[in-house]
Amino acid sequence: MRDAAQAVILLGTIVLMACGSSPETTAPWRSGIRPQLSLVRATDLRVTGSATILLPDHDDALERYSVSAIRHADGTVSGEFEETSEQDGGQRIHARIVCFTVTGNSARLAAQIDQTNVSFGPVGSYVVWSVIDNGEGAKSPPDQTTDVFFGGTAAQADFQCETGFNLAPYFSSFRGNLQVQ
Repeated sequence: MRDAAQAVILLGTIVLMACGSSPETTAPWRSGIRPQLSLVRATDLRVTGSATILLPDHDDALERYSVSAIRHADGTVSGEFEETSEQDGGQRIHARIVCFTVTGNSARLAAQIDQTNVSFGPVGSYVVWSVIDNGEGAKSPPDQTTDVFFGGTAAQADFQCETGFNLAPYFSSFRGNLQVQ
């Protein structure tokens, strides 16, 4: 009976230790990036790829971007976004992903600009956009993306990831592949 009691105590101790917290799993601001909630799963989320669209409201200006947004097992996000566009005489930005939310095959994203050549999107401001991954292969419809909206604040970036702006319309990407996983 004594061996059984010791086994129960040992098992209880192991369970309590496993339920304990470590800074690795509970730190909400690891590396200065706040983790975001997802409606799909908490880890291993990714939004990657590239898109090329025409912007009819800007004289069919060609816009290209690439994105790599990753949510790590500890809830932090990392990644980058680079966009070039023919609109307004040519623009180029590079930004660091600050948050994103995945719902099914779509994602809402926000990034903070760290390089830019446009006055309406200065360094330190934010960009927001949304994407839809329509699958792979010749029989799948093209992936879709909204235009990229410049000059936002940290609060607007958070809102995009938590709730989402209505950024319609979506444009079909005629080159590239967006993957929401």
